[in-house]
Amino acid sequence: MAQVKLDIFRYDEAVDAVPHRDTVEVDVPVTMTVLDALETAKAEVDGSISFRRSCRSAICGSCSMNINGVTGLACKTPCKSVMNDEGVIQIDPMPNFQPMKDLVVHMDPFWDKYTRLKPYLQPADRDEDHETERRVSPADMKKLVDAANCVMCATCYALCPVVSVDPSFAGPAAIAYAYRFIEDVRDGKKKERLAQINEDYLWLCAHCYACSYCPKHVDPHDRIVDVKRATIQEGVMMDHPGPRHALVVNKTIKKTGMLAETEVIQGTVGIFNIRGLAKITPLAIRMAVKGKMPPPFLRPIPKVDEVRTIFESLEVPT
Repeated sequence: MAQVKLDIFRYDEAVDAVPHRDTVEVDVPVTMTVLDALETAKAEVDGSISFRRSCRSAICGSCSMNINGVTGLACKTPCKSVMNDEGVIQIDPMPNFQPMKDLVVHMDPFWDKYTRLKPYLQPADRDEDHETERRVSPADMKKLVDAANCVMCATCYALCPVVSVDPSFAGPAAIAYAYRFIEDVRDGKKKERLAQINEDYLWLCAHCYACSYCPKHVDPHDRIVDVKRATIQEGVMMDHPGPRHALVVNKTIKKTGMLAETEVIQGTVGIFNIRGLAKITPLAIRMAVKGKMPPPFLRPIPKVDEVRTIFESLEVPT
């Protein structure tokens, strides 16, 4: 047995003007999880402690919370792996969410974005047109397994720095689940789904890999890349700055082995977008005054053919 001190964020939006913290001490086996320790604290010390939980098996995704500054599933986090030398574990609600009561947060923004992508199969034909079930090959199903393992715990959403500065961003989980249906051969709404997730600011993703810290190893970041690639391949919303930026970056690096910044800016904004180019002209002037203007033309680097070989091996769309 070990004495664990739970430093818990406390707040009730119905009665509290500001949050505070309580420290609750419990004696638990060191093999217990953080969720077990919270259950013990609620049952034996303070019954008002509030948190979400259900399966206790890392399946339902309910008990996601911030533990010592890292968001994850409390039922999957052993106390001995997170408590400090004094036996203290700091527990907070997930960031990027509005606290409701203690560790319980308002999940509406997360679920609203998930619902917008219509997370269910929409076949192009009717079930009655098939004598048997819709068959999927093992190879086609293998592409969907990782994304289908998502338990909607919102850990990736809570960790996403883009969501923290722009709540309009769909978030990693919604995009990863969009991929699950975009790549399903039984679905007939691929372009519509791509258009929806693009409207929900797919291209705001900063590729910081924060969402790769996933308790179910879904790795939403790779799925975001896949959805962006599908957007370009299907020609969806190609007038958007996001796809234009991706294509021009790909083009310049493949051409010279370097990023041609001048060409990237023009390609992203639009060469004939006079109003857009006029908006960035003051920035260009300031850069020129500071001697920071990139060269207008770039020569290919030595062994640029090796760079092009990498692009070709990855089948990057051009």
